[in-house]
Amino acid sequence: MLDLRNKQLQELAPRRRWKKIELRPGETIDLKPNEVLLGRTYEKFSIPPAFAAKIEGRSSYARLGLMIHCTGDFINPGWRGHMPVELVSFARSNVRLSPLMPIAQLILVKLTEDPERHYGHQSLESKYLEDDGGPSYWWKDKLFSRIAQQIGGHNLHSDISESIAEQLAPDISVGALERLHRYIQRKPVGEIDSGAELMDGFAKSEDRRRKTGKMLRALSVTVASLLTGTSVSRLFVPPIGWGHFSLWIAAIIALVVSGFAFWYKADDHYGEKELNARRETLTHNG
Repeated sequence: MLDLRNKQLQELAPRRRWKKIELRPGETIDLKPNEVLLGRTYEKFSIPPAFAAKIEGRSSYARLGLMIHCTGDFINPGWRGHMPVELVSFARSNVRLSPLMPIAQLILVKLTEDPERHYGHQSLESKYLEDDGGPSYWWKDKLFSRIAQQIGGHNLHSDISESIAEQLAPDISVGALERLHRYIQRKPVGEIDSGAELMDGFAKSEDRRRKTGKMLRALSVTVASLLTGTSVSRLFVPPIGWGHFSLWIAAIIALVVSGFAFWYKADDHYGEKELNARRETLTHNG
């Protein structure tokens, strides 16, 4: 779940919810029905201060159910970069896309007069100057920051937020970041006083997770082995009755639980060992 109140948590790793895929000419990607694919224009361009612009889909592709943007069509005067395209398919089947397909068009609008401040002006704190077409920077919006403070949520003090971000290893997994997000969300508002203390608590919870995973795997393998062996041996003990069926059902359930236990891996955890290693690196570099 993406909680729009927790803007400062998003700053720790704003792109963690996205998987970057780069396609070369000739390669393809399938857009599933009702799925969002965030792409960008091949061209990098600038909008002159005397113009505004918008990006719009083409009718031929619209008739296939392909939407080019989710209301993000307007381009401010002075903007420059790769324009993002928020592709959504309303078709009943997958839509296969490849690089350089002409799915959109750019419309320029001449202004009646030049704006006093164009996109990128220092006073505007523009979020998408030199845009690379990447994910949303909603958490940088000043108005939203004021709203988030009013409706609650973890708006961490900047020192705490920076401390947390500093203690995260560059190669920390997406799964660990998501668990950190949930760990902070469970903390009562106003209870987080120290980034170091919070990370210590999170590391301990990660170590408990790893221990739980090991116990589940060991237990499930033992139980599944015993039940499977017993159920096989019962095949040769007639007559076949409800006791046999109950044992076989229990063996199947044990095998399913065993498979889940192996899926529940804790090898991407960020426990005390990893946290201390990161802190030693920071001390050494400092």
